[in-house]
Amino acid sequence: MRLAWPNLSERRLTTMAWISAVVLVAASAALGLRAEVAFRRDLTSQTNAQADILASSLTAALAFDDLLAMEQYVQALRANPRLSAAAVYDAQGRELVGLHLRHMRPPPITIGPVRTEWTDGRVRATRRAAEQGQTLGYVFMETRRDSWSAILGRHVGVGLLTLMGLILMVLVSSAAAKLQARASELAQANARLTEEMGARAQAEEALRQSQKMEALGQLTGGIAHDFNNLLQVIMGALELIGRKASDTPRVQVWARHGLAAAERGASLTRQLLAFSRTQKLDLRPFVVADLVTGMRELLQRTLGGAIELVLDLDAARMPVLSDHTQLELAILNLAINARDAMPEGGRLTISTEIVTVAPGHPLLPPDDYVALSVTDTGQGMTPEVIGRAFDPFFTTKSVGKGTGLGLSQVYGVARQAGGEARIESRPGGGTTVTVLLRRSLEPAAVGVSAPGPEAVVAPSAGATVLVVDDDEQVRTLLHETLQLLGYRVLDADGGAAAIRFLQAGRPDAVLLDFAMPQMNGAQVADRARQLWPDLPIVFASGHADTAAIQAAVGEDAPILRKPFELDLLARTLSSMIGRSVAAERAASRARGEVG
Repeated sequence: MRLAWPNLSERRLTTMAWISAVVLVAASAALGLRAEVAFRRDLTSQTNAQADILASSLTAALAFDDLLAMEQYVQALRANPRLSAAAVYDAQGRELVGLHLRHMRPPPITIGPVRTEWTDGRVRATRRAAEQGQTLGYVFMETRRDSWSAILGRHVGVGLLTLMGLILMVLVSSAAAKLQARASELAQANARLTEEMGARAQAEEALRQSQKMEALGQLTGGIAHDFNNLLQVIMGALELIGRKASDTPRVQVWARHGLAAAERGASLTRQLLAFSRTQKLDLRPFVVADLVTGMRELLQRTLGGAIELVLDLDAARMPVLSDHTQLELAILNLAINARDAMPEGGRLTISTEIVTVAPGHPLLPPDDYVALSVTDTGQGMTPEVIGRAFDPFFTTKSVGKGTGLGLSQVYGVARQAGGEARIESRPGGGTTVTVLLRRSLEPAAVGVSAPGPEAVVAPSAGATVLVVDDDEQVRTLLHETLQLLGYRVLDADGGAAAIRFLQAGRPDAVLLDFAMPQMNGAQVADRARQLWPDLPIVFASGHADTAAIQAAVGEDAPILRKPFELDLLARTLSSMIGRSVAAERAASRARGEVG
């Protein structure tokens, strides 16, 4: 017994050691699992936070298709040491901007479901970038997968717990310190990223002014179409009355009043469509100083006698690339706002100067720009009003005195032409609105006098025009107008009916609406050109996707913006049909010479 006892004690000690080891292993495994869960939870939370920040910051850039701003935001994520890939996608899920580190797998080409998941040792987060419920695009982020050494490094102290007793405490402390250091390192990276994003806060505020543009473009497109159809009926009917009732003075007065009202409505829709994404600006080179000089009388009449107009225009004559008509409208909007801010009178100064934008600007590429500034001595704005001044439909004017579209139109024209707009103001200290316009590498076009009005006649007796419009009133009015001009008219209430007419024979020209159900005007034009390649096609629409039209019939496609005048319709059709007839005659002579 005395010999066996020590063996029994050793066995008991061994058993206790194994039991202790098992307990330590279980405890270490539990602690390790808990640590891993906490690590994954923290990493997931941090990735979610960064994805949410990126999605909210990119809504403005997505609304304006500003790839430069998107690229800057994505490149800023390199400060996160755990990031392996990131990307920005459009509303259809197609990649716009991507980033992935060397030897890391790139982001997916198309976006997946909006969610956060832990897969294959990585956190993958997909977020929707939206404004007021409308999806503008998506963002994607993925962390790098830890190596086995990194994973073991997080739990080495816990593993040694089963083997080294008291030393385990030191190792556990060391492992905890390492984990804390890693967490601190990630926190510092997030702090650096936050600081960098904070440095761009001013640029973000400028971009946020355009967050509602996408939704507004979708809204105003349909409104402009229906409203312009109504205006076309009013304007065309009143013009016909004015032409046919010259012996009735009162009817002529009503017709002039109706035309004036229709033109005011057309001005409103032009304001709406100026920042609608489906209508492109007509960007041409011109000198801003010449434009402002030509508007002097109009501006003086608009301001009234109580306000002094001062023009301080540079003499450098550097041309810019913008839309001449829309910039005129922008200047007029700024003048009207300034007039309303100076009810007791004051001074309005319009100045131009050349400024240079250095590299690193958050919105604009480095180049020379013309700064067009409109300064008043009026009531000024508070910082809160300045922050919302470019928002569509935001106005501080009383009901009936302002639509809230003027400054939005100014901002839209500036951004779509590659520039920007900004406001400097203080209460009681006046306001300065500055529009930066990018210089043109091409010289400004030399002005030419407009040709006199052409005779409103059909180019040849019996010429046939196919009118395609889904609005019955507009279609009827156009029918009667073209008959008055001497044309033979065919009516189609949509794309399908138009195709049937075209399959039966070739008209001399087609007058085609764009926004129609089932088949839009571009689709009808594409089918018409397949049947008759040289068929003259004139678009007549209040809301047209210029890019779609150009893709169907080329960049020179004539587009009449509703409401249009009878003379403009007559001259356009006469010119198109005349060119078509001349081309056919030239082709016939060429064939005769060959024969």
